[in-house]
Amino acid sequence: MTVDATVCHIINGRRLLLKKATRGISAGKWNGPGGKVEPGETATRGVVREVMEETSLSIIDPFYHGKLEFYMNGGRSLDYLVHVFSARRFSGRPRSSEEGEVRWFDVREIPYPNMWDDDRYWLPLLLNGVSFDACFTYDRENRRVVDYHIRSRTSLQPDASKRDHEAYRPRPH
Repeated sequence: MTVDATVCHIINGRRLLLKKATRGISAGKWNGPGGKVEPGETATRGVVREVMEETSLSIIDPFYHGKLEFYMNGGRSLDYLVHVFSARRFSGRPRSSEEGEVRWFDVREIPYPNMWDDDRYWLPLLLNGVSFDACFTYDRENRRVVDYHIRSRTSLQPDASKRDHEAYRPRPH
């Protein structure tokens, strides 16, 4: 059965808020806050709830970038459908929770080696304000992406300044 989930990358100028997960499939990895969409809940309501639970932040007008499809364990079936959001407006102060430590990272120092392998392919697009849909297939150990494709949906989100968000490129392994 496919898990319907969300992830939100909170951006404050040239900083990105990430959470180091303490449990689940992402334990030990840095990622944006998010999680499973509850039955009867929209992806937008789910991401707002998850961000509040995991960071104590109330995000304002999260921007929907698109969806990620994940085929894990060598790609036998669709395991996760993740709705990707970003938020540049929020209220509150970020606080770590039982879900994991939260920390701001400069966008030039994103810890890609300690994140899911797929992040290096699509996170730079998100930081540049691009909307996209993507599909990733992981190896049997869920360590490396063995196949992927990304389709752009739009060029830039309305409030993304090219000057502020240019040249965010992943570092090679």
